[in-house]
Amino acid sequence: MKTYKFAILPSALLLCGTAHAFAPHTYANSITAHNIAALQHSITSTAIQSFDGSISLALPHRQYTSGAPTISKNTSDQYGRAPMYGTMSIYGEYNDDSRAGRNGGDTINADAALNSIWFNWQHLGDDINFNNFENLESDFNTFTMGLAGGRAKMGNGISEWGIYVGYAGGDHENNNIKINSHGGYFGVYNGFDWDRFSISTTINGGAFSNSADTLFGTDDYSNFWVGGAINAKYDIILDSQTALRPELHAGYTWIQSEDYTSASGAIIDNDAFSMFELTPGLRLIRHIGADWYGSLNAKYVVFFANGGDMVVNNIKAPELNETNFFEYSITIEKSVYNLNISGNIGRHEGPRDGWIGGLNIKYIF
Repeated sequence: MKTYKFAILPSALLLCGTAHAFAPHTYANSITAHNIAALQHSITSTAIQSFDGSISLALPHRQYTSGAPTISKNTSDQYGRAPMYGTMSIYGEYNDDSRAGRNGGDTINADAALNSIWFNWQHLGDDINFNNFENLESDFNTFTMGLAGGRAKMGNGISEWGIYVGYAGGDHENNNIKINSHGGYFGVYNGFDWDRFSISTTINGGAFSNSADTLFGTDDYSNFWVGGAINAKYDIILDSQTALRPELHAGYTWIQSEDYTSASGAIIDNDAFSMFELTPGLRLIRHIGADWYGSLNAKYVVFFANGGDMVVNNIKAPELNETNFFEYSITIEKSVYNLNISGNIGRHEGPRDGWIGGLNIKYIF
C-alpha cells in the first residue's frame, strides 16, 4: 500500500488557523475538473471519428456518391461476366457501407433506419504537470458505444444522426493524494458530408463520483458536466492511394462541482468551471494494401479555462493551470465484410505527457 505524506508546513501557517487551506488534498476537485475537460477532448473526438466512418473514405475510390449509378452500355460487363458472380463478396460491394458497389449501391438508402453500431475503448496514461503542484500520474479508460441512424440526402450532401453512451474511470496519484473517479456520459451526434468537406457536431453530459485518499482520510465528492464540440475537416487528394486531411476541433465543457468538508476539516467551496478547447489537426491517410489503411495523426490541444474558483475556509486558493499539449498517433484499419476494426496508439507531449491507445469495432448494417 502506498504511503501518503505531506511536505512539512511552515510553523507560521500551522498557527494561523488555516493549516490545511492550500494543502494538496484541498485541490482534489480542481484536479478532477481539469481531468474531465481532458477526457471530453478524447470522448468527443472519438465519438465524431467513430460516427464519421472509415478513414479510407478520404480516398477517391471510397468517396460518398449521392447520384444514381451509371449503367454500362453493355450490361453483361456489369452484371453477367466472371468474376462478378460466383465469387466472395467484398466489404462495400452491396451497399453495406453506403458506398458505391457492384449492385448499384452508389445511392443513399433513405429507407434504412439504422446505419451502424460501434464500440470504442481508449486508454490515457499521462503524467500531469500543474503549476506549483507535484506531478500526478493519471491512468484512465473510457468505454463508449454508439448507434448511427440511416443516412439521408440533404441538398448536395449527406446527413447522419447518432447517439452514444459511455463509462470512464481511473486514478490520479502522487505522494500526497490518490483520487479515484468513475462515472458515465450520454451524447447525441449529427454529421454532414459535402463531397470532401464535412462538419460534425456532438452534445453530451455526464457525472463523476470521486474519492480522494489522503493522510487525513477519504474525501468523497461529485461532479457533473454538459458540453459539446464541432469538428470541420477537408480531404485533399494527393493521389489515388493517399490523402491529407486538415481539421479543426472546437469544444466547450461546463463542469459543476460539489462543495464539501474534507476529512481534515477544511470547508471547500467550488465554483462552476468552464473549459474551451481549440484543436487544429492534420492526418496523412494511406491505403497500405490488401484493404489495409493507415494514418499518421498530429494535433495541438489548446485549452482556455474560465471560472472554477476554489475557496477553502473562506480564503480563495491559487488556481491550478495546465497548459496546452501535443497529441501524436498512428491508426491502422481493416474492414472484413460488414465489420470495420481499427486500432490507434500515440503520445501526449507537454504538461500532459504519456501514452494513449485504443480500439474501435464497428458493424455496418
